[in-house]
Amino acid sequence: MRLSHLLSFDRIVLAHAASDRDAVLQQLAALLSSRDHPQDALYAALRRRELGSSTALGDGVAIPHTRVEQLDKPLAAFVTTRSGVDFQAPDDVPVDLFFALLVPAHATSEHLAILAEFAECFSDAAVRELCAMRANHNASSTFSAIP
Repeated sequence: MRLSHLLSFDRIVLAHAASDRDAVLQQLAALLSSRDHPQDALYAALRRRELGSSTALGDGVAIPHTRVEQLDKPLAAFVTTRSGVDFQAPDDVPVDLFFALLVPAHATSEHLAILAEFAECFSDAAVRELCAMRANHNASSTFSAIP
C-alpha cells in the first residue's frame, strides 16, 4: 500500500506552532475527526496510546496511532512543527514530523504492516528531509514526497 493513499491534502499541516505533545495530538485528532469519530474521542485514544509508550521512532519522527471502532479504512494525517516537541524519543531528539495513523479495530495485521512501512520510509534521511520541508513549507511538495 502506498502511504500517500492514506493521506489527503486537507490532513496535512506544516509548521504548526505546537510546543508540547498534547497540542500535537489535538491537531492530529482534529485533522482525522469526522461526524462518526469526534475530535475529543480521537484525541483521547491517541493520548492513551502515547501514555502507554511513546510512538517516537527517533530522528525527529513519531507515528502516533490507534485502532478505531467503526472505521472503514485506515486514515493518516501529517503535521510538522516549527520547533521540535519532546515526545520521549529513544534518541532524546525533539520530534517535528508527526504522521498519525488510524486503523479499523479489526485490522491487526494491516495496522502492523502500515506501521512497518512508515518506519522503513522514515528511516531514510532524504525522505525525512523532503517530508519535513524544513527548507520549503509546501503541502503539495510534502504530499508528493510520501511514497
